[in-house]
Amino acid sequence: MSELGTRLREARVAKGYSLEDLQDVTKIQKRYLAGIEEGNYSMMPGTFYVRAFIKQYAEAVGLNPEEILEQYKSEVPETVKEPVRPTMAAPTPSRRETFSRSSSNRLGEVMPMILVGLFIVVIFAVAWFFYQQLQDGDSAETPVNDAGVQYDESNDEGQDGDGATEEPADVEEEPVKEEEPAQPAATLSVVGTQGETTTYTWSGPETREMVITASGASWVSATDHNQAELMSPARTMQAGDSETIDLSTAEQVRVRLGASGNVTLSINGEPIEYAVDLITQNIIIQFTDVQ
Repeated sequence: MSELGTRLREARVAKGYSLEDLQDVTKIQKRYLAGIEEGNYSMMPGTFYVRAFIKQYAEAVGLNPEEILEQYKSEVPETVKEPVRPTMAAPTPSRRETFSRSSSNRLGEVMPMILVGLFIVVIFAVAWFFYQQLQDGDSAETPVNDAGVQYDESNDEGQDGDGATEEPADVEEEPVKEEEPAQPAATLSVVGTQGETTTYTWSGPETREMVITASGASWVSATDHNQAELMSPARTMQAGDSETIDLSTAEQVRVRLGASGNVTLSINGEPIEYAVDLITQNIIIQFTDVQ
């Protein structure tokens, strides 16, 4: 076992992690984690993955990955760039193939414009038809007197037999619309803490949204009451990363944090205060809708 592997294994044991636990946290296969502890890097898919896996391992057990890589750089293989294989030049198309493709491209570009033009012509034709029907209907409904002059019945509306103008009827006032009830206030309470797991209860609106924001590197995963993944996907978030999760249909959410000091959580804009000061911890929030 190498000095680097010994240092990492001691940190893992101090955290109380087994290799299976560390596999769940880092999403690195157990055989690769065992190979890092034994100093056996030949099983790795490449030198780049060796350094990346060591960094994730160190972060998960609370060590500074940059200091670890610098301190044990003699044991870590250097990243080697693979030579770029020359690619074969694509055969030059013949003049007939070029002309055929050019014609197809032009037809593909012109066809949408032709269809749009036909669509506009049909719309104008339908609009003109209905306009003519409306004009003909108005002419047929307007009465004509003996002298051939159209008679407008609207002149007699509102007048009584003496020619006096009738007073307009009172206009009914529109009913006042009732204001919609305000959204219920949300409350977050701590139920209890057991080891790395803290359980909260949330009572508030049915529509709720969680925002996860990272200020540094941290492994983050989120699952609902059916153990279904809510993030896309669970991953190591870096400084400046943010994830928004819709929890409107979830009965509860479980958030796993690899480095909780680098992550802030909030629901509907309300920040969630951690009940314990642990690097790795689980946050479980159970939801109750307020009617």
